[in-house]
Amino acid sequence: MSENTHNVIFFDIGGTLGSPRISPFPYRLEGLDVYPYVPDILRQLRERNSRIGIISNIGDDKPENVKKVLEKCQIYDLFDSDLIIYGAKNSSEIFQFTARQAGHSDTPNQCLFVGEDSHERSYAIQAGWRVVPHPCLVWEVLNGSHLRYIRITVPSDRSEQGWQQVIKSLPVVPLYVTGDKGNQVYAIATSQAAMRLDDLGFAVDRLGSEDDPLTTEVYLLRDDLQKSTGFLNPQGRSTEFFANDESSKMVLASSTEGLFVALPSDRSVEDYHFENAQHGHNLKLLPDISLLEPFGEGNNARTAGFLTSPTTEPSLIQAELDKFKAITPDKIRSHVERYAGIKPLNEQQRIIKSRHIHSPDMPLVTEALAQDLKSIGGDIFSVRMNQFVHEGRELYNVEAEIQGSQSQEIVLVTAHLDSTAASDRPYDAKNDPAPGADDDASGVAAVLGLAEVIKELNSLNPSKRTIRFVLFNAEEHGLVGSQAYAKTQAAIAAPIIGVYQMDMIGYNIEAPRSFEVHVGYAKCDDVQQRSLVLAQRLERLVSVLSPRLEHPQIYTQPDPAEGRSDHASFHQRGYAACITSEDFFVGPDPTSPEAEPNVNYHRKGDKFVDFDYAADIARVVGAAAWVTANA
Repeated sequence: MSENTHNVIFFDIGGTLGSPRISPFPYRLEGLDVYPYVPDILRQLRERNSRIGIISNIGDDKPENVKKVLEKCQIYDLFDSDLIIYGAKNSSEIFQFTARQAGHSDTPNQCLFVGEDSHERSYAIQAGWRVVPHPCLVWEVLNGSHLRYIRITVPSDRSEQGWQQVIKSLPVVPLYVTGDKGNQVYAIATSQAAMRLDDLGFAVDRLGSEDDPLTTEVYLLRDDLQKSTGFLNPQGRSTEFFANDESSKMVLASSTEGLFVALPSDRSVEDYHFENAQHGHNLKLLPDISLLEPFGEGNNARTAGFLTSPTTEPSLIQAELDKFKAITPDKIRSHVERYAGIKPLNEQQRIIKSRHIHSPDMPLVTEALAQDLKSIGGDIFSVRMNQFVHEGRELYNVEAEIQGSQSQEIVLVTAHLDSTAASDRPYDAKNDPAPGADDDASGVAAVLGLAEVIKELNSLNPSKRTIRFVLFNAEEHGLVGSQAYAKTQAAIAAPIIGVYQMDMIGYNIEAPRSFEVHVGYAKCDDVQQRSLVLAQRLERLVSVLSPRLEHPQIYTQPDPAEGRSDHASFHQRGYAACITSEDFFVGPDPTSPEAEPNVNYHRKGDKFVDFDYAADIARVVGAAAWVTANA
């Protein structure tokens, strides 16, 4: 093929063009939720005579099937058909091959790869390509602009002045919104955009070096030991990880929340587990345009007014109460023992050691969960795998949906499916056991048990709203799976009215049988208030369905679980969400029972679950979700 002097832009599919929906057995692309900004970017590239291709790993799927899905999304014709390349992006080889296909074997720097994963971008760079981490920054990189991480702070007296739209008009892609009422934004931007923000009166901190976003991904690492020991007490553990010259360059900034670090593709967040780490000790910061949508505006208008405090609280009839009482300790036990490696997982009598994302058992786990939900739901459930890439690995969330009979609005019942034992040192994530019976096989068991009950209820009286059971992957690596999921739901304007997350609902040794519900979200009062409605609904059902439980300790502000479990991924995007857990944290009131955190949290000894206690919690969470779906 003759050499071509023009740029050729190649896009990954999953996480870059949109979010793939995979049907299991066999895995096959069923659909693609295209991000709303993508078609315009592709059309603009075509209008300027750019050649556009795809590099994507489709596994055992057929190219003809992928083509059908892209055609259905109305984006296939925007690509050059001879520049659609399928294969694993696990070395520079596929990029070298693709450059030859594009006529750039001698000029690979004329090729640009657009992909969300730094591992894949690193292989492209090894092949001599240019790279960009987000489609909205393609033009700037093509035109020679440099990207960098920045921290934007809005003056406190200007936080209500529509500043989000100003930032969105510039080549800036947000990573994380924090600060007082959400007035601080961590982002990827061009150096020119940072200067423009200076001119507009924003306080802009340049973090790290130019071009860091091409080869790294950002994490917030929370040093809980330092936070608990207090100011001027040198008990933190930052120097343990970032003392030498090379690693110190990874630190972008520190704040009261923790360290913001840019990890290169040859490092894993797995290696940065601080001593005395509490729940949600790290957070991966994903590029996401929807983080700058003020609630009730633009795409976020999707949730306005969907969930307000009802004038009269709906009640459950006796037949519904009887169904929820079928959530028994034995039912919870049967699921926990399979997914904690106590009993065989599947018909092949395979006993797993771990649900860690680095474990070879992980593919078996996600496949078994999909099979369980398919067996439970039959033709009533639509079971899908939601694919995302993290640290070069293709991972899956598992989802089952019951379609609403009267409304497109959605209620989620969720838990996280992965585990870790990183508090045990040394710890080999690939080979060591991580049973995670409490964290979070207890939540997984509750979701599976509730799927059975709600399927039966739905056959008697179809739910008004759609109900989804979702099991998120890679929670222990920074809420990665739930963020990928919530990012897609926000992008397609999914009308989710409530998320009921369960994370660690099985540890109770000492009386009383207390538990917690967390709804706190300091950055937006409206999101917190709508989340509180979910918690209060759950509270009202305790005496009816699980009278041996204490009434839940409901946390608003301050909330020690804010930003620390999968519910946070939905809060950040304007959705109402709550997390239910055992009595893990101190508070919320001086008169609250003493906290009883699991002594085997993130350890190989996490094998104990009080099945009666977990069943009691599952029952009230499921009933609250059912009421919300039918209110």
